[in-house]
Amino acid sequence: MSAPGDRGSPEVNLDVTSALTVRTATVIRTLLHRAAVRTLDVVIDRGQTSKRAPVRAAAGALDRLRGVVGLDEIPARTPLPDLDGGHPDRPMWKSDQEKLRRYQIDHGIIKAEDDGDEAEAEAAAPKAAVTIYYRRGCPYSRAALDLLREREVDFNDVDMTDDQSLQAHVARLTGRKTSPQLVIHDEPIGGFDELRELVYANALEAMIAGDAVDEGDDAGEVDEVIDAAFLDEATEITTAEVRQRFDEGSPLLLLDVRREDEWRATGVIPGAVMITLSELEARASELDTKGLWIVYCRSGKRSLTARELLRANGIAGALSMSGGILQWVAADGPTVPPEEAVRPKPKKRIKLAVLHPERSPFEELELGDVGDVGEERLEGKELVARVLEVLDEVRPMVQSDGGDIELLDVQGDIVSVKLTGNCIGCPSSQATLKQGIERRLLQRIPQLKGISSPQLQA
Repeated sequence: MSAPGDRGSPEVNLDVTSALTVRTATVIRTLLHRAAVRTLDVVIDRGQTSKRAPVRAAAGALDRLRGVVGLDEIPARTPLPDLDGGHPDRPMWKSDQEKLRRYQIDHGIIKAEDDGDEAEAEAAAPKAAVTIYYRRGCPYSRAALDLLREREVDFNDVDMTDDQSLQAHVARLTGRKTSPQLVIHDEPIGGFDELRELVYANALEAMIAGDAVDEGDDAGEVDEVIDAAFLDEATEITTAEVRQRFDEGSPLLLLDVRREDEWRATGVIPGAVMITLSELEARASELDTKGLWIVYCRSGKRSLTARELLRANGIAGALSMSGGILQWVAADGPTVPPEEAVRPKPKKRIKLAVLHPERSPFEELELGDVGDVGEERLEGKELVARVLEVLDEVRPMVQSDGGDIELLDVQGDIVSVKLTGNCIGCPSSQATLKQGIERRLLQRIPQLKGISSPQLQA
């Protein structure tokens, strides 16, 4: 990360350019305002001294109108903001603040002893028994952090989003590449699934205290295994994500909706339940209504239809595996004959309630207060300006998850946008686009019909 005083960095150059643009726009707007006021002065003066009554009446009407629109006087000149080349105040992740501080110390911008008291306080503080390595924007990471806070567990949080070397270290330490990863007393315990198991078995506090955990406790013996990744508003999950969790042995509920001849031709994913799409609605009652079902077909199209059928029949936790069995096989994913697909049920099964469904950052957004909507139809630059204004209203909520919104185009009554940053590939991006951005745009600008996005599933 570049230091605030480094004028050669791209970030600082961007800030300087933005400041120059604001300054230039202010000057141009002031000059145009002055020219309009002086021109109206001349026209009205000549009209009011005219010998023709209609001209004098028109001049009087124009004089009254200029007062309404604010062209009756030249406003006092206001000082422009200083262009110092520095960064504006903005929220920063703790890891980014630490990187910035290291850069400033290395380049002599600040002295190391400036933060000596804080460093001594951190060194004196006892190290927590629990350490969580997480990635920003990851729903599992967010759920794990929330769960630890709810249980009032003292923990160290380490952001490894942008640190490739740290990610490699964590992968070597834990044997996994997924996020988050938790370590208790220097022993890796796994991710969110394992953390939640410990919580519901009342074993987390004992492990933190260093006590042995009795694996034979009957508290964990209840009905069924439910996957943690209950993504309420998501539509699809990538084949790579499914494969990663499959290889790690995470509990998955897989549903194959292809035809019988397709099952035998290519095989099925081990552990999958096989119900053809034509029979799915009639047999939906056979499926666990509380679990998360990963639905797949040949290429990922029929599975989207199957997902909607499941949701219509009371199974809210359902995701379509994009790419289907073709992409699974292309990635060397294992398959077995249909008769060998279903895995034997484990003797000890743990029911884990879904506590932290992934949700769009717009869930808490109050959309009732939409402000001044207006009835006038907007066109051209006015419409684009209004769209940008609405996007600026919702942008802070997207940025709070490490993402951003980019306006691509406005054609007719359709606004084209895309999400950037951590929102790329995030399961909740569909909810963000439809339930957040589109809903806000339609309420603030009624003439619009919807949005389009290269990230929006059909």
